Amino acid sequence: MVSEEALRLERLVGDVLDLAKLDARRFALLHEEVDMRALCERAYATFAEEARARGIEYDLELGEGAVLITDGDRVLQIVTNLLANALHWTPAGGRVDLGLGTENGEVKVTVGDTGPGIAPEAEERVFRAFWSGDGGGTGLGLTIARELSLALGGRLELHSEPGRGSRFVLVLPVRVSQPV
Repeated sequence: MVSEEALRLERLVGDVLDLAKLDARRFALLHEEVDMRALCERAYATFAEEARARGIEYDLELGEGAVLITDGDRVLQIVTNLLANALHWTPAGGRVDLGLGTENGEVKVTVGDTGPGIAPEAEERVFRAFWSGDGGGTGLGLTIARELSLALGGRLELHSEPGRGSRFVLVLPVRVSQPV
């Protein structure tokens, strides 16, 4: 119990520091070639055992991938946060999907779940710092994910319907300009 609380506090401090750096625009982004198919496979593998143990149908659908010039660690941070949230909110026997595709010059990484969904009036709230739907977690993961997606030149979309689940879509431009 004490060790669990220590880990929770450690995550909270790390998240608060990340958010402070994002707010102050005092963080470095790497510009490296990132194979989005490999990144999605890595993120997917991170949660495969948890999904199996909880009886959650867990699928990976890799459509057309792309190699982006971006910060792979930050993209992976966003995708793993979305997967962790999807698994947290999906009951045993539910389903979580991770998908990758390209469309209109953009790469889209989609995480869908069959959890409780999010009411329209709460959709913006889930991106606010320290807000947690169930009091678990730090309430910073989606705030950081959204800020990182913007810093990477993309966006984070939410499509949800109460009682039918949620779908988060990380949208990144295929070509991210190099710094001058």
